Amino acid sequence: MPPLLQVENVNKAFLQPNQGLFSRKKTPIIKDVSFSLYQGECLGIIGESGSGKSTLGKLILGLEKPDSGKIYFNGYDTAQRAWRKSAMRRDISAVFQDYNASVNPYFTASEIIAEPIDIYQKISSNTRKKRIDELLEQVGLDHSFYNRFPHEMSGGQLQRICIARAIACSPKFILFDEAVSSLDISVQTQILSLLADLQKQLNLTTIFITHDLTTITYLCDRIIFFYQGNIVEQVDNIDQLNQVNHAYSKQLLDSILGF
Repeated sequence: MPPLLQVENVNKAFLQPNQGLFSRKKTPIIKDVSFSLYQGECLGIIGESGSGKSTLGKLILGLEKPDSGKIYFNGYDTAQRAWRKSAMRRDISAVFQDYNASVNPYFTASEIIAEPIDIYQKISSNTRKKRIDELLEQVGLDHSFYNRFPHEMSGGQLQRICIARAIACSPKFILFDEAVSSLDISVQTQILSLLADLQKQLNLTTIFITHDLTTITYLCDRIIFFYQGNIVEQVDNIDQLNQVNHAYSKQLLDSILGF
């Protein structure tokens, strides 16, 4: 079976800030990164702040273009204009850390959830309303949230709305970028439980980008340790997490789990 997502020798650099008018010096952020993700897998990408993992997420989502290398989704080169303009875009979705910034504050919960539906599906208003109610129920909310605005919801409730939006068009792949790190610990646990249930129910293929190892151990099948734009180690079986070899991986484990 071919991989759903294939990242091949991807590099990305950005211009350094506060340079002179004619200086074009760039800082490498992603350095020759390669990995594969198969249907139904949950891959964790863990690294400290500034390691480049969120930039990698933007490259996967098509929000940034790699300077070199290729990213294939379901066999298609995502850099090609034909792919970016096609309906296959609906097969990729995301949930971000800042739930407030990722929604329109003037949209109701139902309008937020319906954004991808309105873009990719032509359905009647009754079918649309029924689908929104189904999605609310899937993320543990009821119809009373239908017309609520973001400021009328807690952080955990609004992130559930973002999750409902992410699964609205039944995507093949969802990227979660620090999706629970801004929430209180008790709410994090509830959201992680919800995500674990959704992974089983929908057979989701997911990547979790995080600096929190407990999130990854709760949800992921495999782990990539990311440091200074490089993959320094991969663990292909979560049960073998205590057998890491790289010094950075060991340092992360020691600091969080006391391995």
